[in-house]
Order: sequence, then C-alpha cells, then structure tokens
Amino acid sequence: MLNYKIILYTMLTGILMVFIGACGDSAVEQQSPTTNVADDGCLPEAMLNRMSFDEAEEGNIRRSLRLPGNIEVNKDRVFLVLPAAGGIITEVHVRTGDFVRRGQVLATVQSPDIAAFKRDLRAARSERNIAEQKLELARSMFESGVYSRRDLLEAESELERLQSEIERLKEEQKVLGIEEGETGYTIRAPESGFIVERNINPGTHLRPDEGHVFKISDLRNVWVVANVSETDIGNIRVGDSVAITTLAFPDRKFKGAIVRMSNTIDPGRRTMEAIIELPNPDYLLKPGMFANIKLDAMEDERFVHIPSNALIFDENEYYVVVFRDRCDMEIRHVNIKRRNGDRTYLQDGIQSGEMVVSARHILIYNQLIEAQQ
Repeated sequence: MLNYKIILYTMLTGILMVFIGACGDSAVEQQSPTTNVADDGCLPEAMLNRMSFDEAEEGNIRRSLRLPGNIEVNKDRVFLVLPAAGGIITEVHVRTGDFVRRGQVLATVQSPDIAAFKRDLRAARSERNIAEQKLELARSMFESGVYSRRDLLEAESELERLQSEIERLKEEQKVLGIEEGETGYTIRAPESGFIVERNINPGTHLRPDEGHVFKISDLRNVWVVANVSETDIGNIRVGDSVAITTLAFPDRKFKGAIVRMSNTIDPGRRTMEAIIELPNPDYLLKPGMFANIKLDAMEDERFVHIPSNALIFDENEYYVVVFRDRCDMEIRHVNIKRRNGDRTYLQDGIQSGEMVVSARHILIYNQLIEAQQ
C-alpha cells in the first residue's frame, strides 16, 4: 500500500510541474511581446532586413496579355463553290485537305436541267443558220435592186443578234462545265487553294438553292482568332503586334498583327474575338490548331509605375507605404490608371524616384494607422 501511495504522489508531482512550467512560459511571452517598431518609432534593423523596397519609375504604359486562340481559315480568302444546276452527284474527285488548282474538276453531276439548256443552244444555232440564209438572199436581192439597203441591214442585224446569243450560251456552258454531248456538267475550282470543306458524296441529290458544295481557302494567309476576356478588352487595340506559338511548333514564334475586333461578347464564354492575320507560306499552320497569343505593346502616355504587390487595398481605396528611411515612413493614397500584371500605373500619389515598401508592407501600414489614431 505504501509503494502505491509513493508512485501516485510522484505522478501527480510531475504533472503539476509540467503545468507550472507551461504557465510560466506563457507568462514570459505575455510580458515580453515582440514589436516591429522600436520605442523611438524606427524600424529595428532585423525587421528592415526582411522587407523589400522598390523605386517608383516613370515610363510608357505597357500592355501585356496572354490569350488563348485557334487557327482558322482567312474568311476574306474563302471561295464557296455552288452547284450550277440540280442533279445527282456521280463522282467526287477531291477530299478535304486536298490542294486544287483553278479550273480543276472537283465533281461530276448528272442533271436533267442541262437538257433544257442544250435545247436553247440548239434552237439558237438553228435560228442562226436560217438567218445566214436570209442574209445571203438579202444581199442577192439588194444587188438586183429588189431589196433596199434597210432590208439588207436588218438581215445583217438579225444574224449578229443570234451569233451573240450563241456566244453567250457557249460561255455559260463553259462556266457551268457542260461538255459537248453530255447530259451532265462538271463542278470546277474557281481559284487555287485547299479544300477545307466538302458537303457532297456520290449519289447526293443537289438543289441549286441548298448552298455551297465545296469551300476552298488559300492557306498562305490564315487567321488566329484570340478569345479576349471582358477584363482584358481595354488592354487590346487594332494594330497591336503579337507573337503566336502552337502545340505543334512550341519553339517557333509566328508574328502577326490584330486587324479587327468583334463588337459583341460571346454570351456563353464571356469573351470577345480579336482577329490576327498571319502569313503561312509553308502551310505549317492548320485550321483547328490551338494557339497561344502573347501581346506586348507600348502606349504614348507616360505614368509613374510601381510593383502591383506594393498596393494595399483598404475600405475601397488603394494605398502604398512610402519609405525614406527606417525612421521616416508615410502612408500615401494613390489612384490607379491601369494594372498590367506585376506592374501598376498610377495617376497620382507617387513621384518618380520615391521608394515604396513591397513586402511586409501590411504590417507597417497597420502600425502607422495605429500611430495616427
């Protein structure tokens, strides 16, 4: 029984000592609080060494953005191929992605509408033959004195009219791709370029009012469509130069310029489109590729700028801590002209050459506020 009491007494004594020690440490801490400002109102050297300072500088406003985008065909250099007449596609000679030359046959169409066209051409040729005979007769009668010169001129005029009609129909036949003796026609490329869209297959029934059957684009010049968020719209201008990289060619930069911007916002993505024209002489850039766009431009206006992380936002206003020496610091209210990533351009509040605190400045700001109260 005695041993049990001794063991219990020893355990209680140890717990009590630990508790007293803990309370003692806490009391020491409370009696010796750590301060950032010494009694003379100056920053201790130890605190000063852990702070960062930056000099306010004056310079032109720089606009820097990184935007996502996609490679697309240049819609100003797109040619839509329309069917000349209704019918059934019998052959398609090209696939999407093929390069075609102007006048190359793209597809063949069997068309009942061609019969009516050829009937008109045959009728015009028949009328021309009759007009030639009438002209020969008129000349003979004019030489014998039976016909007047007016009769002769009328016969010549009728032959010229029919000849012009035949030439018009033959030109139309050429445009439509109608071959002699055929009951169909061919669809030909209006310009050289790449087939970027094909909407027909053999057996397709065509109607002239159903839209284009091929889309051809000259990919020597493409568009990069950049998606600009609402917050970045004010930092982008028509004419800005940009550098573009792609996943396919990460080590290569393509240079272009913004040529136009949309006046509407996509309601789903909340973005605006900016169009960049990009030369593509080697056809490396393909429609549908993802693109990274980097914009870095300078404006003519000059403002004082500081690191963005030096700003202090308090009660809907912006402030900075101006540092002259460890015993002379000041809170200064500033108005922002524009923020650009890690730099902020100010309308007023700071002069070029002044130093601002850019690290642990919240601590100093709070202590200066307390000192003013």
